Amino acid sequence: MNGFARTLAAMAALSALAWAWRALVLPAVRERSAPAPEMPERSPRGAQSWLEEGNVYYDMGQYALAAERYTRALAENPRLAPARYNRANAHTRLGDYAAALADYDRALELAPDDADALNNRGMVRLYRSEPAEALADFERALALTPGDALVLANRGQAQLDGGDAAAALASFTEAARLAPDDADADARLGAARAAAALGDREAALSHLREALRLDPALAGDAAADPRLAALEGDETSPALPPEGGGTA
Repeated sequence: MNGFARTLAAMAALSALAWAWRALVLPAVRERSAPAPEMPERSPRGAQSWLEEGNVYYDMGQYALAAERYTRALAENPRLAPARYNRANAHTRLGDYAAALADYDRALELAPDDADALNNRGMVRLYRSEPAEALADFERALALTPGDALVLANRGQAQLDGGDAAAALASFTEAARLAPDDADADARLGAARAAAALGDREAALSHLREALRLDPALAGDAAADPRLAALEGDETSPALPPEGGGTA
């Protein structure tokens, strides 16, 4: 095993729990607090009360209970867009992508220019292996919020999954330029994947080094990614920095 492979394996072992957490929280799905209801309420309890209770359960990670409360809110006020959006996010966390997609569709009927809902629907479409449809959502979101680093990175993933590695590399690179460090790491890892797909070993290693410097917890994902397998070369390969810095 060369220096590159040893370093990735060691970092992956050290960061296994951290990566499990990253995968659980689905960082590319955007969340937000809910505004006031949009229609009069029909019961003493009221849609807003159910919405707020759902938000409490959501913040606790109790996504099934949150979804049930949002359903109650929507029974009181079917046009309450925040409940529809938040229930879609809860369904996404629960892995029920069909239900999430239906809720995002309805949320966008109520608020067609909701860039966050477009981004999140695009992510659900990526999870469903629908990169062309996801790309359309990300393009619409970027038309509303140009320069949004998160959406740019998500667009890059859709382009990469759709087979356009050159466009993906451009999206990831722009996202890394605009993003704060925590998002920059994910964009850099995407850029490494795109560069590897293009056969540019030097650029892929450069982006991967920077991604792991910013967030060593990405090592597990990098080690398991077939797109990065081509980076495992001979013993003269540039060594990636270990978790504490320096060289392998």
